[in-house]
Amino acid sequence: MPNLNRRDFLKVASAAFIAPLFDWRSAQAKPFDEPLWLGRVTEPAIWAYADPRPGARKERSFPRDTVIHLLDSISTEGLMAHNPVWNLTHAGWVYSSWVQPVEYQRNFVVRDVPETGFWAQVSVPYAELRARPTVKAARLYRLYYSSVHLVVARIEDEAGRSWYQLRDDQYPTALQYVRAEGLRMISPEEMTPLSPEVEDKRLEVDIKQQMLYAYENGSRVFSTRCATGARFNVDGFGLVDFTTPQGEFTVIRKRPRRHMVGFQERSDGYDLPGVPFPTYFTPAGVAIHGTYWHNDYGRQRSHGCVNVPPDAAQWVYRWTQPVTAYEDALVEVTEGGTPIVVA
Repeated sequence: MPNLNRRDFLKVASAAFIAPLFDWRSAQAKPFDEPLWLGRVTEPAIWAYADPRPGARKERSFPRDTVIHLLDSISTEGLMAHNPVWNLTHAGWVYSSWVQPVEYQRNFVVRDVPETGFWAQVSVPYAELRARPTVKAARLYRLYYSSVHLVVARIEDEAGRSWYQLRDDQYPTALQYVRAEGLRMISPEEMTPLSPEVEDKRLEVDIKQQMLYAYENGSRVFSTRCATGARFNVDGFGLVDFTTPQGEFTVIRKRPRRHMVGFQERSDGYDLPGVPFPTYFTPAGVAIHGTYWHNDYGRQRSHGCVNVPPDAAQWVYRWTQPVTAYEDALVEVTEGGTPIVVA
């Protein structure tokens, strides 16, 4: 069995097509003494199966936000055709589309927050956002692994524990606090532009293959699985078309994060703080952005945007024109943005 470090495993666990890593029958018989990784359940409930295949016996259910140990991954026959990857747990096999690969990384607290604040990313499966800097305060949201937020202050509670005050781009005057250890400061080096000297850049989104490609001077330099817009049956509205618009576009707006809210009165409503690194290409707000609410890349399932893994969204944000500075909360242009072809 290959030795995977934690970072490699997160990449493998979120991949849609990989070669089989080992024989699952022999894996069931061996002791569970391999290094463990973590996954967070993203659906209301999922099952662990006796075997990694459709129709296998159900062993145990896990509700949303359960954090489970992931022992390994295998590529066999998936519950859906676009994704054959299963993850091994102590309870059985779980389908990878419904499990977000996560880490549990506690961080040193930034004690002196600059006046302009700093960008931070949740580095634990989830952190509770509260109305006051105390565990007794009302919970406002759960902030999920890989979401991005602006820290504007540090506050100590009565026990001497550090909390970060966040500034939400959707609700900028709201008082919001989260325990500091669960957020990792994003350094300026992690947000510097990539190959800014290259003028000939182009992004392509392949709807049929559900792939995003990046080109420099005609040569492919990056690719990632994606999940584009779909049609949904919405209660009271019937079939609603959210397919990603096709055609030729350019980047018109970029943010390090966005609190995305929509259709709150409907069954398909969403309220998603800290969506990582949106790169917009239509005035209506269609963007390429990171996703923490699913691990289901390779099929159409969004409200029109191009969902990609958070690391890929950060790469696109850094690579595309216009270039951004670390402190930029929003950059908009009317011309000069990187071309994007959706077809």
